Amino acid sequence: MMIKKIPFLFFVAVLFGFNFTFSQVKFEKEYRLKTSDVPKKALHIVTMWDFKKKVKWYAEESQDGKTVEAKVCHNRNRISLEFEENGTLIDVEKTVKFSDLEEDIQKNIENTLSKKFKKFRFKKVQIQFIGDESAIYNEIFNLKSHHKKIIPKYEIIVKGKKEKRYQNFEILFNRKGEIEKELLIKSSDSTNLEF
Repeated sequence: MMIKKIPFLFFVAVLFGFNFTFSQVKFEKEYRLKTSDVPKKALHIVTMWDFKKKVKWYAEESQDGKTVEAKVCHNRNRISLEFEENGTLIDVEKTVKFSDLEEDIQKNIENTLSKKFKKFRFKKVQIQFIGDESAIYNEIFNLKSHHKKIIPKYEIIVKGKKEKRYQNFEILFNRKGEIEKELLIKSSDSTNLEF
C-alpha cells in the first residue's frame, strides 16, 4: 500500500491554521504625522467637525494594515478618529468608564469575561462607533441621535488571569457583549503612543 505524501504548503497551512485558534498577538506601531502628510479627505472631515482642542495626527501600522488616526480631547473624553490611507472614515472611538456603558452591555461583557478568565480587571474601555458619518458626528457632539445608522462596539483592554498568569488582552465586543476579536498584548512590543 502506497502512502501519498502531503504537500509541504498544505502542511504549513494546516500548522498555521491551528495557531490561529488561539489569541492573535497585537502588533501596533504609531508615529506622529505632520498635518501636511494627512490625507485631504480625513483632514476635511476633522476640520468640518471643528473640535475646540488641538487635534494630533498619527500613522498606525498594525496586524490589520496601515491607517491614519486623529486624536483629540472633547467633552472630557478622548476621541480617536480612524481613517483608511485614502482618508475614508473607518470608525470613531470614545474612551469612557466601564460604568458609563448601558447596564445590559456591562452584564453581558462581564459574563463573557467571567467564563474566559479566573480573574480580570478593565484597563481601558472605548465605545467604537461605525456607520454613517453624520450620525457618528451627532453622537460625539451629543446632538440628535441616529442609533439605527450607527453600529456601536466596545474595545476593551483587560488584564485577565488564565491558569496562574495575568496577561493583557485587547478584546472587541459587539452590541450583545459577544467577542468579535481578541488580541494578546505583548508588553515588549508596545510602541503605541498615548495622548
